Amino acid sequence: MKKISLPAITSCATLLIAFFSCMNMSAQDNPDSIKIRTTTLTPGVYMLDCTGGFGGGNITASVGEDGILIADNMFISMMPKVQAALKKLSDKPVKFALNSHFHGDHIQGNAVLDKNTTIIAHENVRKRVGASADHGRLPDITFTDRTSLYFNGEEIRLIHLPNGHTDSDAVIYFTKSKVLHMGDMFFFGMFPAVYTNGGGDIRQLIKNLEAIIKEADPASKVVPGHGDPASMQDFQNYVAMLKETTAIVEAALKKGKTLDQLTKEKVFAKYNALGEGGAQTTDQYLGMVYKLLGGK
Repeated sequence: MKKISLPAITSCATLLIAFFSCMNMSAQDNPDSIKIRTTTLTPGVYMLDCTGGFGGGNITASVGEDGILIADNMFISMMPKVQAALKKLSDKPVKFALNSHFHGDHIQGNAVLDKNTTIIAHENVRKRVGASADHGRLPDITFTDRTSLYFNGEEIRLIHLPNGHTDSDAVIYFTKSKVLHMGDMFFFGMFPAVYTNGGGDIRQLIKNLEAIIKEADPASKVVPGHGDPASMQDFQNYVAMLKETTAIVEAALKKGKTLDQLTKEKVFAKYNALGEGGAQTTDQYLGMVYKLLGGK
């Protein structure tokens, strides 16, 4: 399992602000040490991610007769390597760039895309990025609930799911290829993060993920925002973990238990593996859930 190298931050609020700073966030590691790995998901659909350091989120690329379409990109510092990796797949141009949400590790590269590349995102991506004084390139086309593109022989659906990781989330579903691009609604092999300052809500996130399970083909491959490619079973296990950990904390809050008590009781111990080398330790994730559910 590929690990994300992020600084250890004990405060839940500080962790989220540091991890999801939108456009001013620079790559955690020296880009010279990072390589782009390309994984074939299905014929013509690929996942691009980083090895050797943290350079941004995962990219899904559709490559075919119509050209190249990418779902998400990375930090600006990584884009020359991303573009070189795409060039190895096809000499055709990047026609479309889809944004899964507004965080810089997934869309900062918008700023260096070719002017002929059309950027599409939920309307809240444009609103939130546009509110930043030093914003990069904004989406050219926005949508409210859902929209579809027909590209490289298949329907590609962009489906907005409200107030999960953020209020700008969109799952991108390659319907014929049976590939789901999740953005940061799904961290595979690590605990999730919910960005409350960006409109996120953990209870709504669970509802959103359950809705995706109903919409997608059970044989779909799943591209997480961070982590290795996953199966639908992996994705369902992730949702089950979210539901279980949330239920544990909800029950504890009803009993008046403090965060210190829950930490000492190691109530999330069965999921300790998710806290090793990911975005949050087990105790940090517990603290996040506790506060998100109203704990003080």
